[in-house]
Amino acid sequence: MRRIMVVALAAVFALGLAGCGGKEKEELRQKVTSLEQQLAKANSQVAESEAKLASMEQSVKQANDENAKLKSELSAKKKCTTTRKK
Repeated sequence: MRRIMVVALAAVFALGLAGCGGKEKEELRQKVTSLEQQLAKANSQVAESEAKLASMEQSVKQANDENAKLKSELSAKKKCTTTRKK
């Protein structure tokens, strides 16, 4: 009788441990799913930021080109004005 109780207790204990492992696995699966969602969101935000940066870089390039053009025109007008005065 005592031996049966020890075996039964060992079986209950083993099943209890197996149940805990299942719960821990489920918690880990949920954490992995959550982390995957966070990663996808972060990657999306990075892609949006890169697109905005590319757009801003293009705007800066256009502004610099326009600035160079205006400086060139201003320089040419100054030369014309200087030559007329002499």
